[in-house]
Amino acid sequence: MLKASCTRLSSRFLLVLLVLSLFVPCVSYAEQTVLTPGITVQTMYDDNVHFDGKGDWEFRVTPSLKLEVSQEDWKIGGGGRAAVFRYNNLSQYDRENYRFWIDGEKDLNERFQLNFDASYDYDHTFVDELTQSGTQTASALRRKYGFTPGAKWSLTEKDQLSFSIPISAIRYAGKDNPDSTATGGVLGWTHIMNNEVVSLLGQGTYNHYLYDRLDGDTNQDVFGLMGGMSYNPTELLNLRGLVGLGYYKSDVTFDSRSNEKTSRGYFSFDLSGTYSREKWKFTLGADRQVSPSTYGESSLRTRGRASGEYFFTERFSAYLEGAAYNTETGGLVSESKTRTYYVRPWLKYQWTEDASIRLEYKHTNTKNRISGKENHQNRIGLHFQYEYPSFL
Repeated sequence: MLKASCTRLSSRFLLVLLVLSLFVPCVSYAEQTVLTPGITVQTMYDDNVHFDGKGDWEFRVTPSLKLEVSQEDWKIGGGGRAAVFRYNNLSQYDRENYRFWIDGEKDLNERFQLNFDASYDYDHTFVDELTQSGTQTASALRRKYGFTPGAKWSLTEKDQLSFSIPISAIRYAGKDNPDSTATGGVLGWTHIMNNEVVSLLGQGTYNHYLYDRLDGDTNQDVFGLMGGMSYNPTELLNLRGLVGLGYYKSDVTFDSRSNEKTSRGYFSFDLSGTYSREKWKFTLGADRQVSPSTYGESSLRTRGRASGEYFFTERFSAYLEGAAYNTETGGLVSESKTRTYYVRPWLKYQWTEDASIRLEYKHTNTKNRISGKENHQNRIGLHFQYEYPSFL
């Protein structure tokens, strides 16, 4: 078993080396090249592993490798990481997750820039779905592919347009979850006011989601339009807010019953803020949007989050983070309404410039708002991280 796991890990990291080899022709022309190997080791006790009612010790090792190459008018970066999970007794939850990415940008002139990012993930659904949407799911192996080309155009010294085309696909190893494909576009506009403190913002989005279910297909078109502003009076305070309306229409086909069509409007927002002082930093955020799910139809997620960090000394700090989610589907394929929140404090010691260790605790609570069933999870453990950037 261990030999097979090591073989899979080695093969995945060969992909990292392949990705990084694409950068070799760029290195000789670059003004700066940074190679950053790293490793994270974590051991935690989980009193409700995957909300299955059993407790166990979890051991996680995450090696990583990043390469960043840049010159005056372009930069490119990429790398990969692997997360190897092992449990003391509950070996059925042993797994490996992998992620590889590459991104870059190129200034064609003083006003126009092209950019892109691409990624590949080989992972399991449980942790990612719980973190992104607050949804409790069974662990399922999947592959995620993503590619987003984009451009930025400075119309004037105070006006900028941006455009991106996100493309993604999720493919599951089993048949319990539907495969999905998402395509779309995001158009953004920014106008800096004369005081250079306030900026006006506008954003239009379109996404098409296709779910390939066992009993049919789900096609959903999602439209969004938001406007707002950002406020940056000093380097210590940064506020940003967008509010607007969204609309989605669904076309659901079934092999064994009548097809369904429906549409719905919703209120959307994206709010964030950061305030920092010499020894502490505080952030707030909230958003409401339609996002893909594992149910065979998209879900409407409302999320709020907050965090704070205080530095007792240059090396020793305390951190507190919390978030709350409300997620629901339209009930066309599967009716789901969930409420989730978590609280995570930690104490961190910056051992050296490149190494840190922290004591961490996390409490998570999920509730099915239809059945009333509630789950609790407590995790506590140690987390060691080491990253060593090398300038080539």
